[in-house]
Amino acid sequence: MLRTQPIRRFPRAHSEHPALVRLLGGPRFEDFARTQTLGLGGCMFVSRASLGYGSLMELLIALEGRVVKTDARVVYEHPKGEDRLEVGVEFLRVSATDRALIETLVARKRQGNGASRSHDPVPA
Repeated sequence: MLRTQPIRRFPRAHSEHPALVRLLGGPRFEDFARTQTLGLGGCMFVSRASLGYGSLMELLIALEGRVVKTDARVVYEHPKGEDRLEVGVEFLRVSATDRALIETLVARKRQGNGASRSHDPVPA
């Protein structure tokens, strides 16, 4: 049997949420982004700048009136148009409480009970 999709360790779902990206180490970099997909193992967001494969970051994601804080690592960057990149990150550290929130949100969205877009405000 031929597989067209890679096997994933964690389920993921389309889930748009505002996020703050802060690179760790090296030159100071901080920017706002919006997640496109979210799962227990990581997320994908759109960025205006290349963050660099393997770069470590602190990622703050607004989810259902709370802020999920995670340390993450860039695992891919794919061009999206002329001035944007899809950035995939792997979560390295997430608290048990935040992990439970992500798990609930992803399960709800995969079952079709979640809204297609978040009602979280976009950071200023």
